[in-house]
Amino acid sequence: MNIASSAEELLSLEVEDSKTNFLSPLLRDENELASEYRKRRNTNDLKSVHPADVPAEEAKGWIIQRPGKRATRLKREKGHDKWLEDRVWCLLHAMGYRSLNGASFKITFTRSDSSVGKKQIDVYAEDGETALVIECKSRTERGRRSLQKDIQETISLQQYFREAIGKRFKEGVKPKIIWLYATNNILWSTPDIERADAYDIKIITENELQYFETFVRHMGPAGRYQVLGEFLKGQKVPGLANVKLPAIRGKIGGELFYSFVTTPRNLLKIAFINHQALNHPDGRPAYQRMISSTRIREIGAFIQKGGFFPTNILVNFSDAPRFDLISNAENTDPNIKFGWITLPSKYRSAWIIDGQHRLYGFSHLDDEYLDQSLFVLAFEKMAVQKEADLFITINHKQKSVPKSLLVSLLADIRMGDSDPSTALSALGSAVVRMLNTDKTSPLARRFATHGMPPEPNQNLTISEAVNGLRRSALIGKLTGKTLAPGVLSGATDEDTIKRASSVLSVYFEEVRIANPTRWEAGREAYIAVNPGIRALLSVVSEVVSYLSHKKSLDFALMRPEEFADNIKEFCKPIFTFIKKASDDEVRTRFARRFGEGGVKEYTYHLMQILKETHSDFGSEEFQRWVEQSTSEKIDEVNQFLMKLAERLTNYVIDTLKKVHGTHRLASDEQAFWEIGVESERIRRNAFEAQQRDKARRKPKEAYLNIVDLAEIVKQQNNWDHFEHVFKNPMPGERSGQKYYIAWIQNFNELRNIAAHKNQLKTYTDEDLEFVEWLRTDVHPKVPA
Repeated sequence: MNIASSAEELLSLEVEDSKTNFLSPLLRDENELASEYRKRRNTNDLKSVHPADVPAEEAKGWIIQRPGKRATRLKREKGHDKWLEDRVWCLLHAMGYRSLNGASFKITFTRSDSSVGKKQIDVYAEDGETALVIECKSRTERGRRSLQKDIQETISLQQYFREAIGKRFKEGVKPKIIWLYATNNILWSTPDIERADAYDIKIITENELQYFETFVRHMGPAGRYQVLGEFLKGQKVPGLANVKLPAIRGKIGGELFYSFVTTPRNLLKIAFINHQALNHPDGRPAYQRMISSTRIREIGAFIQKGGFFPTNILVNFSDAPRFDLISNAENTDPNIKFGWITLPSKYRSAWIIDGQHRLYGFSHLDDEYLDQSLFVLAFEKMAVQKEADLFITINHKQKSVPKSLLVSLLADIRMGDSDPSTALSALGSAVVRMLNTDKTSPLARRFATHGMPPEPNQNLTISEAVNGLRRSALIGKLTGKTLAPGVLSGATDEDTIKRASSVLSVYFEEVRIANPTRWEAGREAYIAVNPGIRALLSVVSEVVSYLSHKKSLDFALMRPEEFADNIKEFCKPIFTFIKKASDDEVRTRFARRFGEGGVKEYTYHLMQILKETHSDFGSEEFQRWVEQSTSEKIDEVNQFLMKLAERLTNYVIDTLKKVHGTHRLASDEQAFWEIGVESERIRRNAFEAQQRDKARRKPKEAYLNIVDLAEIVKQQNNWDHFEHVFKNPMPGERSGQKYYIAWIQNFNELRNIAAHKNQLKTYTDEDLEFVEWLRTDVHPKVPA
């Protein structure tokens, strides 16, 4: 694939290295580059030593890969810092750069006082128009690290580097220099981000690096324009000036459009796709799924066999293109106009709405295929919401858009929606996305992204976090048909996003620093997991309610810093528990929590930690849960309900057998089962339950539910035999009824609480009064 060759053809570098050794060593020979690439893509360092030297090398961490009589091959896993450098180098090589740094690469420069200095650069690459100067910084474990001194040093050397790099280009050619900091396991500070941004230093975290690697691996060198578009937004693409094409201009759905034919060679250079995997925080809709490498290869093979696409690729021009009308005499149609369109010549100026696979199907093909015709329908500066809506409308019928993608998209297409429930979800989606993309956030890069293979600690889902925000009511709650603000709400949606993400970042940072190892371990440590994040959000809501009532604090009027400080102070016992508790203690409280009940139970365990310091903390329901969790009386109630359920079931089955018999009928069913249980639904459900119970299968009648008993005993041929036991009017129940078996439904609900003690279910005072009624009015009637 030669999509990058156009830039290489413009190569204007001076190549006499003996006279230009201020960038050294610089690799340009294909064999040297191939050899370097093989070394760098390996996660291990390799070397060969004499067999006698092996013990000394093993003491340094080397292990034998291949023994030999004259030389032994050794390997050692690369350090995290070196591996980061090698990943970045390999990415640039895959992008098509063929002038890359060798080992111990240095830039030699001349200072203003004529003295000469040298600075080692981790990764350097250049072509005929661009040069990338990259510093790589990494931590063993994820956490904070100040990069102030490093960034300041880069800033102080930028001008000297420009001059040194510029000397390699012919006179009149000014290279586009991209300054980059690639980091791994580093949570950036806001001042460092602002300092880098002020001097046009771009930041690549492991999130962006993972995305770029995946995209370029699928696309090959054609992917360079997607990557460069991130760093050269708004700048001219080399070799694409004044590309004029015949076109039609008109309006559809109120949107201005252009219809024209161009080539993959032209469109690939300006195309940009804001994938969910990248989720660029510049306000554009990140609705696209990650490109499928399989589909790309299939489409490429289709094109090579002579295939073509008669359908339009849909794009949205971020800037208005130039359009020159042909003569008025031939342009009389009031709805459409004919003319010449000049394609935008800037990086990421054509946002792909639909057709990314058709376009990038050309990415791995030879140069001869890049001048084929592509039909394009381009909108001019279409609004974000319409762009994303159009994508969903087109793709929903072809391939359903996953729920995780739809929830994330709500922030782009449904903010301020007329439906308050949708508007609340969209607001929650925007807050969670901010927490996931903000490089300073403890939740940065912790959420799984559709289309990208998740890292071990990317175990959180956006939809669950949004659900947690909704249920916490922190950013608002539904009151009838209106959306009432929450304590983290601001005057506008944007204010809410900033306020909520600011407070929650501080809060979750306290959770993180309490025990960074547990936080990063994800599922293995039960803290940074979906139920845990939701429960921690619920705790904030409970703390706000408690402090508002007890100390008359008005959280809605607090500045974010003050809000966060109050929550941090009150929740210190939770942070201390996360820091000091043993793995068994954490597992006992928080493991195996599933569903809504599991989230509530997780929340109550967190609240119980706070209750040890504040005895009156928590809602009435929570206080009842605490009381019943350790109550011997509740254990006795559970046992009574389970035994009563067993006695009632046995009594019904035994009575049916006595009345209808156990002999076999023509259907080969026993009489008590076919005659005594007329409902086919009940018999079928019991049979299916029996079949599912493979461990200790019992007769199918043992699988009757309590509510089934009510229907069975009411049968016309059964009621006379059961009336004296099952006819039990409850206190306050209206008189004159025939059966009086409504108590069975109530009993079944309480029996379920007793049977699922691991679920978050408690008895109310009314429940316990009903149990006493069962004990005195029903239980004595049931034969033992």
